[in-house]
Amino acid sequence: MPTTTDGPLSGIRVIDHGHVWAGPLLGMSFKDMGAEVIKIQSPTGGSGVSMAGKGMAGTATRDAVDISDPMAYHAFDRGKKSLSLDLQSEDGKEIYKKLVAVSDVVVENFSARVMPSLDLGFDVLTRVNPKIILASLSATGATDGPWRDLVTYGPSLAALYGIKSVLGYHDSDHPQEDQADLDPTAAGHAFFAILAALESRDATGRGQHIDIAQGEACIQRIAEPLMDYFLNGRVAGPQGNRYPATAPHGYYQTSGPDQWISISVRNQEEWEAFRGLALQNSENIANSKFETLQGRLDNQNELDEAIESWTKDYTAMQLTKILQKSKIPAYPVMGALDLVNDENLNSLHRTNITVTDENFSPDSLYRGVIWKLEKGQGEITGPTPSTGAHNVEILIDLLGYEETQVLEFQRNGII
Repeated sequence: MPTTTDGPLSGIRVIDHGHVWAGPLLGMSFKDMGAEVIKIQSPTGGSGVSMAGKGMAGTATRDAVDISDPMAYHAFDRGKKSLSLDLQSEDGKEIYKKLVAVSDVVVENFSARVMPSLDLGFDVLTRVNPKIILASLSATGATDGPWRDLVTYGPSLAALYGIKSVLGYHDSDHPQEDQADLDPTAAGHAFFAILAALESRDATGRGQHIDIAQGEACIQRIAEPLMDYFLNGRVAGPQGNRYPATAPHGYYQTSGPDQWISISVRNQEEWEAFRGLALQNSENIANSKFETLQGRLDNQNELDEAIESWTKDYTAMQLTKILQKSKIPAYPVMGALDLVNDENLNSLHRTNITVTDENFSPDSLYRGVIWKLEKGQGEITGPTPSTGAHNVEILIDLLGYEETQVLEFQRNGII
């Protein structure tokens, strides 16, 4: 692995059991900011479902990771070290405990029963290392309750917590699928919780168990419907792109095939400016029904038709510049190629790159580090590792095993 600069989390060692999205992204956040992250994977080559390497999710096996594949640098396991370890075996558990003894953080997003069933729950880990911090990101949390042992995936977790019930078009009773972003939301919550636990450990000398229910971490996104039910007894349904106290608010078709612009008019002053611009091509926008906010809310179908009779004569970017000049929030709905060529995106400071592999091109566009610190920038340090790529380094150099022991572990399928 190339030598990295001293990031803000340099000196922190993280053991990463992440699978799918939440756990791996949490580990990647630590790695990008300078921590050493050791990914625990199965010695059989399968690593569970992981968004890494070639192909679709679930293909990150020993033979599927290819450093010439650009996805290896985008994936959530990029730059990490890989230790293949059979945690069902006693030897595997002993190796793991030695690793815990010299580490700072363990992250996992299994169901709540997995780590205790391996006899590796926090009560065991804290006896091995009183300073260890364990962050658990199960679906519904480890607190005793009827949902404790539920196993979910992103879409089913959003349905369990009621989020799906408000996703869909305003004129349809059918819920719509969305990006299962409960995973990255929970990972962000966990990242800052771990930073707080590290600061607390500096003061107290003790680690702690951080128990995060992914569903609870994300339920704030439907806070308004929840409060509306608690206070008024109203049950919310899908509202599509509309918003209860704002009109117009939505996506409008522009010139060109499947080209759209997002527009939100937040107050009467912005409405007057918007109407003045739209009157150039849409006489219907002057309808007296639209003079007040309540009138616009009560007649949104007609309002949207009047707006699209204007927006269809412009490209999304042309209209964006016209509206933004009048301080009205608007922006094109971008596809992948549009986003890559967006001047705003390309004006952002790029992530530091310390990769020296010949297959890596510093001139290409890669998933960057979102935090832009004045001191201690995050960086991309390497691709997704093949399963067990760092077994020798970790077992011999870090944990002090003899080479003969490592060979025996390998013969017995422990690593």
